[in-house]
Amino acid sequence: MLPSFFRTVISHPRRWFADGILVRVLRNAGMLLTGRVATGVLNLAILSIAARTLGVSQFGLIILVQTFVQTVTAIATFQSWQAVIRYGALTFEHGDTPSFQRLLRFCTLLDIAGALIGMVAAIVAIPFVGPRLGWDASLMSAAKPYALVTLFAITATPTGLLRLYNRFDLLAIQSTVSPAVRLIGVGLAALLDWPLEAYLGVYFAGGAAAGAVLVAMGWQQAYANGHLRGFAATPGDWFRIPADHPGLARFAIFSNLHVTVQTATGYLAPLLVGALAGPAATGLFKIARDVATAITRPAELLNASVYPEFARLAGQEKWAAFPRLILRGGGMAAGAGLLIVAFAVFAGPWFLALFFGADFVGAEACMVLHCVAATLSIAGFGFDPALYAMGRPGIPLQVNTAALALYLPALAILAPRFGATGAGVAGLIADSSVFIVMGVLTFRLVRRKIAAQHHASHQSAPAAAQ
Repeated sequence: MLPSFFRTVISHPRRWFADGILVRVLRNAGMLLTGRVATGVLNLAILSIAARTLGVSQFGLIILVQTFVQTVTAIATFQSWQAVIRYGALTFEHGDTPSFQRLLRFCTLLDIAGALIGMVAAIVAIPFVGPRLGWDASLMSAAKPYALVTLFAITATPTGLLRLYNRFDLLAIQSTVSPAVRLIGVGLAALLDWPLEAYLGVYFAGGAAAGAVLVAMGWQQAYANGHLRGFAATPGDWFRIPADHPGLARFAIFSNLHVTVQTATGYLAPLLVGALAGPAATGLFKIARDVATAITRPAELLNASVYPEFARLAGQEKWAAFPRLILRGGGMAAGAGLLIVAFAVFAGPWFLALFFGADFVGAEACMVLHCVAATLSIAGFGFDPALYAMGRPGIPLQVNTAALALYLPALAILAPRFGATGAGVAGLIADSSVFIVMGVLTFRLVRRKIAAQHHASHQSAPAAAQ
């Protein structure tokens, strides 16, 4: 029999859609999904045109340059949106606008500093990294100006603002900007037979446009909600941030390290595959993972939409609602994931040949493995935001760091021998470990919160009676 903790949560499935919080999460995720469906179609078209035009090896080189800059950006930039949501929700509960403004100033400075550091680091590292990844002098020269796209990565605070204001419709619109620009550019490059370096210019234009639009949207919403009135800081305001938001520094450091480990791991994988197995294997790996990304998108969307809800519940100390939200949302999302796995197994070769050409059918096994790993990710989409809302960002950081320590040796052993498929196996091993450990730790902590709350209520009841 199921423990009462879980039986209460998952019973009566027909009541799930009467859960107001879950319905709001699904509605917000649905808004994002609208944009991501359009994004997915556009990205599929981009990959199809680029892969067919460039071939496996040349396509792999473009992916290596793009991924290198993304990796440096992910490591250098500060993921301040986590802090904006958690501490911003608390200031909203108390109606404390000045405190919220100080939080925004602090997080924006982190964004700007990270973008500048990332740009410089990428440009300096290119001459050392490029030869090891098979780049010639011309490609390395083109990669340096492409690294300037990092300057447009000051989007963490605006992202947090849009999520906090519940403007997932704007995030859906913004998500289509980059692929729309890139599709036009890649189409022209293929039609006019532009050189390989021109594709980097196209990717730069898409990334710069998307960043600029997101910054404009986020700050416009802050202005519309009256949170920029009197925004100019006085010198004393900077010293009030620790008092306004106890634990902010620790939370920001741990949450940033966690997101950095997750993001950098995703970006680092193609670079390692390229270094260990060559550009062609990178091309196959990229196609397999991006096709499988179609399944991880709902997980990302649910994560984005559920975190503000967890933050509000934590502010109200409604811990009993946490497991219900995690299990019901995860169960529905995992069902969709299994359908995608079935499609990858039975229609994968046909799909790859149709959209990318016969040379990319070799990505089939890697694609299936990524889809299975993504199903686990989507089933556990609520673990990270629940732990953040409970003020425990160190747990996801520790778990994902341990998974990275497992993933890298597995990749180093399997990729040289099995290419893209070996990289897929290494990823599945790491993702399976994260899902199991995160599930155990999250529910253990939630149960402690609920038990402590019940204990406190039982103690206060006799005191009130006296």
